[in-house]
Amino acid sequence: MSAHETIYRFLLRAYPDEFRSAYGREMEQLFRDQRRDAADSAVRLWAETVWDVVRSAPALRIEGARARWNHIYTRESNMKTMAILAMLTGIVLAASALIEGWAGGIGNHDGLSLTAGILGLLAGALLFAAGIGLLRQSSRAAMRANVGAITCLAAFALITVAAPRMSVLTTILGIGFPIALLFFLRWTRGRGSSASPIARV
Repeated sequence: MSAHETIYRFLLRAYPDEFRSAYGREMEQLFRDQRRDAADSAVRLWAETVWDVVRSAPALRIEGARARWNHIYTRESNMKTMAILAMLTGIVLAASALIEGWAGGIGNHDGLSLTAGILGLLAGALLFAAGIGLLRQSSRAAMRANVGAITCLAAFALITVAAPRMSVLTTILGIGFPIALLFFLRWTRGRGSSASPIARV
């Protein structure tokens, strides 16, 4: 093996292992043939070879890393994460709405606070149910999650306007999370496969 081939093999290490194992021999053979045909212009051959490696190897490495990342963080794992977040947020919203509504309604004899608390409790329960549906990936999970998110959003918007009795954190969670859930469901529907129950909505 000549010094040129040794250097070329070293350059090939810039490519991902899978690419080298699939195409390494052919690339080495092509380099030998090009070197033999361009014996008088070795500088030009090396310049073109180095430029090709610099241009293509990083792109192939990024593509390989992206494929591994996508394999690890699949749509299903994103869906499970969002489902768990919806369930937790639903529990927190239901509990805080019930506590705040109960304290305001009973302690201050304020029927509006009590109504807001019950409405917040129901909205939290809907979010919790939406999270369970997404976690199970039932056939109508996305539709139910959309309905739950929109209902929760409407309930907390109504609470905020009609009876601003909830804490800032409860209000932000009650309005912010359903919006995030709606965006997430829209994003997954656009990227989903037809085999997924979420994509069939």
